[in-house]
Amino acid sequence: MHLAIVIVKLYIFFLSLFKLVQWLFLRKRWTGSKRSQCSAARSFRECGTPFQQLSTAETEVISTLIQLEAMDSIGRKHPFNPKELSPDVYRIVNPAIEKKPWLQSNTDITVQNTLNGFEALIPSPGRRYLQRNEISEIHFVFYGDIAVAIRAPGHFDIFEQQKAKPLFARHLSITKTQISSTYTSSGALESPKVQPSNSDRLIRHMDNTRAIMFKDSCLANGYMLIIGTAGVLSLIIALIYIGVVSDVGPAYLAEASPGLTLAIAISLIWPLLVAGFIAVDHIQFNRQPVIVFNREQRLVYLSPSTGEKTIVIPWHKLNISIRHLDLRGVGLEYPVNFAQLKFTSTTPDSSVVLGTQSLAAGIGIWQTLHSYMLKELHCIRGLDKGMAEYRPEDPPRDDVYLFTRRFRQKLDEKDFFALIGWLILAALTLGPLPYILASVCSRCRARQAIRRI
Repeated sequence: MHLAIVIVKLYIFFLSLFKLVQWLFLRKRWTGSKRSQCSAARSFRECGTPFQQLSTAETEVISTLIQLEAMDSIGRKHPFNPKELSPDVYRIVNPAIEKKPWLQSNTDITVQNTLNGFEALIPSPGRRYLQRNEISEIHFVFYGDIAVAIRAPGHFDIFEQQKAKPLFARHLSITKTQISSTYTSSGALESPKVQPSNSDRLIRHMDNTRAIMFKDSCLANGYMLIIGTAGVLSLIIALIYIGVVSDVGPAYLAEASPGLTLAIAISLIWPLLVAGFIAVDHIQFNRQPVIVFNREQRLVYLSPSTGEKTIVIPWHKLNISIRHLDLRGVGLEYPVNFAQLKFTSTTPDSSVVLGTQSLAAGIGIWQTLHSYMLKELHCIRGLDKGMAEYRPEDPPRDDVYLFTRRFRQKLDEKDFFALIGWLILAALTLGPLPYILASVCSRCRARQAIRRI
């Protein structure tokens, strides 16, 4: 016991020492480098004159590009700030574009190049040209003090548009640039005439009166992870309680058997951790957008979040823009494929954006909504085709049916060790409990979405 305490203390000491040295190094090396690069960028802006301004649509494209290619929005202390993006476009002739040493990395945004002495984000189409061509002129905008290249005349232009035909539906026309493909339509236009779908189960509810769209995080796998983690943490905390706290606790606990103390500790800690996760997830849902289609009244309700006013749009005035971005993240050059469904009206600043897998998936969802509003479609069952583990007759949420299906699949595999491993996992996560919680919470999400309207 004493040896374990000594090991823990040494680990904490060396970890603290490492973090201190790391912080001092970053403070000195990175901060100094960033200060000089920011100074160079500000000096350029003070002496330079912009020759163009981005439109609102172009600014949104650049914002998405920065977030996908150069920023990790998960857990970052400095998330993307739209106010930091300036619409002024500058020009540099005979630019000096160099690779930036890794020791001079900016901690807020991932870039690999410098442009005339200050940090620069070269989008993936431009990075491909930089490796083979000499660029005589480059145009860029500033995000804070970081340059974001948008075009090099004669080489690349991320806003240059051309008409194209998607391979999955040759009769449709899309607008294509070097970083995205966009399909636009409205409730007043004809449907795209493609196979209806419900990719990512974005349409969570559909009846004779209304269809509800939102991104649902109530998946059985997520609840399995949380409940399993809660079980492990409960066990660790209970063991610590038995070894330390019970010795100085109330007399009846000190006299109780270790097994009883363990049971009491777990019975208290486990539900608290799971309930805490459900509560946080419930609060976060209030910030997510919700869209409700009422086909009896021919109205569409856009609710960006609980705290914002719901926007009511007649069906024939609803516009949709489905954009698929095909980029490559900075650093390891991993592919970034992302699609957006943007629902808007003629009223400025009234839009809701939901993410989906691809352009084809987005257009399939739009076909589903169009068919529903025209009373050609009445049910979403069977539309989430191609999704692993799900069948056409399944409801649009995880439930005990998925637990039963996985159990039968393990039996059919006739792999004894795989079955034993799965049973251990099921025991750790309390059997069908994650599936039941996912189903109940998903139903609550639908009711919560309806109450927003």
